[in-house]
Amino acid sequence: MDRTVGRLALFLLAQLILDPGWLSAAASLLMGIAGVVLLWRGRTALRGTTLVLPWAWSLLAWVVLCGSECVIGVMHAQEVSGGEDQIRYLAAMTLFCPQLSQVGSKRPQWITWQLVVAIFLLVLWLPVFQVWAFSSIGHVAPGWMGGIFLAALILAGFLNNFPTRFSPTALCLVIAQINMTYTYLPMATTEVTVNGALLAMALGLIGIGSAIQGGLGCPENLRPEDRAWIDFRDSFGAFWAVRVMLRVNDSAARYEWGLWLSWNGFHQVEIVGSHADFRDGVREALITCLRKLLGDFVDDAWLDTRLPRSNTRKKGFEDLEA
Repeated sequence: MDRTVGRLALFLLAQLILDPGWLSAAASLLMGIAGVVLLWRGRTALRGTTLVLPWAWSLLAWVVLCGSECVIGVMHAQEVSGGEDQIRYLAAMTLFCPQLSQVGSKRPQWITWQLVVAIFLLVLWLPVFQVWAFSSIGHVAPGWMGGIFLAALILAGFLNNFPTRFSPTALCLVIAQINMTYTYLPMATTEVTVNGALLAMALGLIGIGSAIQGGLGCPENLRPEDRAWIDFRDSFGAFWAVRVMLRVNDSAARYEWGLWLSWNGFHQVEIVGSHADFRDGVREALITCLRKLLGDFVDDAWLDTRLPRSNTRKKGFEDLEA
C-alpha cells in the first residue's frame, strides 16, 4: 500500500509540468504529510537500536525538503521572487544528515556524534551564508571542489546501503539527492526546477514506504546467528557490517573455530568440531562474541529476539557441519 501511494504520486508528477504556485505547494504539503505518517509508523522498528537518531534526522530532512517547496510555491503565488535556489540548496543539504548520522551510530559516541552531523550541515550551508553575508540575491555557487565533495557524499551513502535488503530505498535516495543537487555537481549547467524537486519528494516517499515494508525482505528459517548478523548488516549498512565481519573472522581464526563470516552468513571452512562438546563451546564463544560486538549498536532486548543467550540445547550453530 505504501509503495502504491508513492508510485501513484510519481506517475502523476510525470504527467504534469508545474510552475511554482499554490498547486506545487499543495502537492508538496500532501507528500510531506504522507511521508511524516510513514516515518512515524516506522519508528517502532528501530526501538532498541542507535538508529533512532538517524531516524530523527530523516524526519527533519523530509520536513525541510517538503516545507521548502511549500514556501517557494506560496512565494510565487504571492508574487514574491528571489532566493529559490538558496531555499532548495538548504533543503537538499539536509538529505546527507541521516547517512552521516548512521555512520556514527556506535556506542558510546553515538549521541555526541550528532554534534558532528550538525556542524557538518552548517559547513554544507556555507555557500548560502556567503550569499547572505554579501546581501546578495544571487545564485548559490559551491564551486568545483564543493561539487566534487557533494558527488563523493552521494556515492558514499549509496555504497553504504545499496548492498543491503534496503537497496530500493538507497536507490530512491541517491536519485533524489542527484535531482536536488545536480546543478551544483561538476559539468552541470541547468537549475533545479519545481518538477525536479517534486520528483525527488515522490522518490523519497517511495523509498520510505519500501523501507517500512522491509525492503527486499529477509530470508526465512535462518539460524539465530545468521538472523542477528543479517538484520544488523541491513540496518547499519556496509561500513559497520564490514568492520564487525573483520572482528568476528579475526576471532574465528585466532581461536580456531573452523568457520568464517561472509556477507550472507556463517560458513564452516574445515572439518572440525565433530565432538558435541566442541560444537557447544564454539557456539557459546560465537554468541558471546556477536553479542559483545553488536551490543555497541543495539540493546539486549533486540539481541534476545534474534540471538538468545547461549543454550547448548537449542538448534543453531551445530548444524553448520551439514
